[in-house]
Amino acid sequence: MIKESGKYSYKSISVPGGGFVTGFVFHPAVPDILYCRTDIGGTYRFDFQNKSWVSLVDHATDPNMWETYPLAIALDRQQPSYIYVMVGLYPTHKIAFSEDYGAHWVYFDPPVIDEQGNTATIHGNAPGRSTGERLVVDPNDSNILYMGTMEDGLWKTVDRCATWTRLAVASPGKDPETNIAFVEIDSTSGVSGSASKRIIVATSGQQGSPGDNVRGQSVYISHDAGITFQPLAGEPSPVTGGSTDYPGYVGQRAAFSGKYLFVSYAAYNIGWSNWNSYGCDTGKCYDGALVRYELDSNGAVVEALEVTPPNIVEPHFHDPEAPERKLGYGISGICADSQIPGTLICSTITASPDTIYRSTDDGLTWKPIMSGLNIGKIDFNVSYQRPEYNGNDSLIHWMADVKINPFNSDMALFNTGAGIFMTMDLTGADQDKTVTWACCNTGVEETVHLNIYSPPAGDVQLIDIIGDYGGFVFTDLDQPAENTFANHNQDRWITAMNADYPDSNPNLLVTTPRGNWKGKTKGGLILSRDQGRTWEQLSNPVGLGEAVDDWVRFLQTPNVTSGWTAISADGEAILWVLGLPVYASRLVYTHNLGETWNKSQVYDGEGNLLDGDSLPFKVMSDRVHPELFYGFSDNANGKGFYVSLDKGKSFHQLQAPDGFPELDLAGIDSEQHYEIRVESGNEGVIWMAMQQYGLWRVAYDRAQHVFSGQRVSQAGDFIKRIGLGKPSEGSDIPTLFTSGTIQGEYGFYRSHDEGVSWKRINDDNHQYGDIRSITGDPRVFGRIYVATGTRGLVYGDIIWEE
Repeated sequence: MIKESGKYSYKSISVPGGGFVTGFVFHPAVPDILYCRTDIGGTYRFDFQNKSWVSLVDHATDPNMWETYPLAIALDRQQPSYIYVMVGLYPTHKIAFSEDYGAHWVYFDPPVIDEQGNTATIHGNAPGRSTGERLVVDPNDSNILYMGTMEDGLWKTVDRCATWTRLAVASPGKDPETNIAFVEIDSTSGVSGSASKRIIVATSGQQGSPGDNVRGQSVYISHDAGITFQPLAGEPSPVTGGSTDYPGYVGQRAAFSGKYLFVSYAAYNIGWSNWNSYGCDTGKCYDGALVRYELDSNGAVVEALEVTPPNIVEPHFHDPEAPERKLGYGISGICADSQIPGTLICSTITASPDTIYRSTDDGLTWKPIMSGLNIGKIDFNVSYQRPEYNGNDSLIHWMADVKINPFNSDMALFNTGAGIFMTMDLTGADQDKTVTWACCNTGVEETVHLNIYSPPAGDVQLIDIIGDYGGFVFTDLDQPAENTFANHNQDRWITAMNADYPDSNPNLLVTTPRGNWKGKTKGGLILSRDQGRTWEQLSNPVGLGEAVDDWVRFLQTPNVTSGWTAISADGEAILWVLGLPVYASRLVYTHNLGETWNKSQVYDGEGNLLDGDSLPFKVMSDRVHPELFYGFSDNANGKGFYVSLDKGKSFHQLQAPDGFPELDLAGIDSEQHYEIRVESGNEGVIWMAMQQYGLWRVAYDRAQHVFSGQRVSQAGDFIKRIGLGKPSEGSDIPTLFTSGTIQGEYGFYRSHDEGVSWKRINDDNHQYGDIRSITGDPRVFGRIYVATGTRGLVYGDIIWEE
């Protein structure tokens, strides 16, 4: 007889890449050691044999999701298995350390910065995360590390992070800089067993400002292992004019090559920024520059020569507001080939399109080897990233880092906001051959998944609502979906908030995505009649009041949140709350698939019509009764529950169940703190995961027109997410799935008795960080789907045994 083994098997439902990979680090002395960092998805190690990436953060729990926000990676030249990672998400900041290539970790506190015991702040998703490494191990003395922070300056340890000393990086007569962009060490400035002398540090230039919000010196050099720093001579001067918003160069990355130091620069002068806005994640940049500093044996600058590649993107660029401005983009990635002296590659940043250049004469001349779809070749082997699904254009952007394998001159990588690209024929450029790049995202799952649904019928097993990309439907959990939600021209919509379908006809699917960045789709409500394969956009509700009309106009702008939707159990009524936050004043309904729209009326408990301009309001349909919808709002004083008995024409406030926590239940996107699931096949039953307030089973009695409910989890249990799946054999009680802490132990759990008892169904190696949504499968017993904000989308199945 087959029985449960007590264990689960977890796999990714792959959306390869998809997020911002912020940098790469090769080990300089041992082949086949490569890591990358992402902004929210943790650190990965590349498996050279299998040509795939291995996540090093699957152990991270939701309460400890700070582990999945790496800001910098540091490798030990003397100990190849050692890796340090700066990680942090306010308010927790750590230095993670592993002795075994990231298989196991310990965590050190960063430096204490004040008498209250506060430590230096680290945030892997902060502005400026696209620059070089802020944490480095001295290549000549493994006990020494330097750490640059974004708020608390530069620090040094001589005892492997046990104690720290703050170093002053400052222009003469100025306060020390507090925001460090990168740290680079010249390995030739020391000998094994003694400290390297030459340290390069880039800063935001805030403290050295000459005034008027103009950035001061960015890059500094030390010749005495950090005891003193001097401005690096010959840095380009700020270009002023146009916006006066923090003009001036910030060093992005650096590379040593023989007697030369190469530093890439960009100026982010974008009209809404601050001193911290100096990375590609903060918008358009200008005045890109690559400077080659020739250093003598003592590290003094002999010559500072600008070797910026020629502008092939905008050869006739001119900014009338700032005539001295040379480029409409920055320079970011820079790497020297360790095997071929004088050979380098560099990248533009925020150009249209971004471009990679190669030089074989120490930067004196450059050849473009990749630019958009016209120069070089790109194998978009990840289907949703293909040009035909992206307006016949390349989706490559935020190309902040380029690296050449120090042991293989043909292998190089670059990062993007959508994942990783790699070439294995880089040196072919020297024979004027086309360099081929390919998506290299196997194993990298960094997309942010907001809500997931498993329909009761059809060949679609999972509907995935996702940040940036809108949504996917999966018919095969072990194969990536072909494309996201797109129109008849294959132009995709982007970020949606939720989806809904009637259980009686799950082919009918509605969602409310944003219009894409290029304006080829507009935000609104879209409908599919074939379970998400093809889509049509419904008409917009116009003429229903200022609040609705204003948001409809706003939806014509790219990347504007469309709101939240629900569809009745018979598929005849669609409700739509436009915008973000979702307010009752923007709640509309259609009973004819968008041919006409009307505004829903919302009443308080005394029957007074509410204007709803500041009333948070999220709607959900009953899964059984076609007339019945629920509204959820701020439950202050027990007034957060509403019911519609007329297919959304009107909602009436009812008293919340006794003892229900007074919290805002209408949050969406990053404010969706509490997951709500309406039970299929059982009219009026609602499951609500209320974090520290536990799991609630709420019931609406249509005959009595009241809500009742009770907390079914135990006091002290923390229930973050809730999903429902197929009952166990012989039962009609749906299986409940949750993530949280039960009886003091964090994990994923399932229950067969409506939450009275729970069984943990994962182990400590399969936690996946930030959990955004959970559901079961109505057709496969025991299956759990987990939507994360750090590790993509995963599913777990029972391991059966004889």
